[in-house]
Amino acid sequence: MPWKRTTSLVAVAALAVLGLTACGTDGTDGKGGATATAPTQAPTDGGASPTTDAPATGGVKKPDDLPAGLPLPSGELTSVTGSQGAYVLTFTAQDPKAVVAEYRKALEGAQYTVVDVAGIFTATSDKTSVSVATTADTVVLTLATL
Repeated sequence: MPWKRTTSLVAVAALAVLGLTACGTDGTDGKGGATATAPTQAPTDGGASPTTDAPATGGVKKPDDLPAGLPLPSGELTSVTGSQGAYVLTFTAQDPKAVVAEYRKALEGAQYTVVDVAGIFTATSDKTSVSVATTADTVVLTLATL
């Protein structure tokens, strides 16, 4: 049932992009309290830089439980929401279209099956599905592990 999985990923990615751009969340619930979807923060460790595949600045780091061998887009990781096995990672980039083209090649090189759907693309492996969309200055990666 690849059609249903692809369609579902497209819907999730579209909602994630719309939700991220529409709400402009700052990680609070409007009453000064932190929300459950606040960006994941890296612990401060006396100035040592984090070890991640993607650049991490401002204290945001990639989740520790990402699938082994999953490439990540280049760009600055600015937000991580979700929980084990299901994440939305947002990267800022000067040229998001170039970053997406480069990322697509990296996924294909890592043996992911890539399919274009409605201006975004999805990539699947045995147990991992990734959907990628862009806005004017961001690349939004929606990840689901099966």
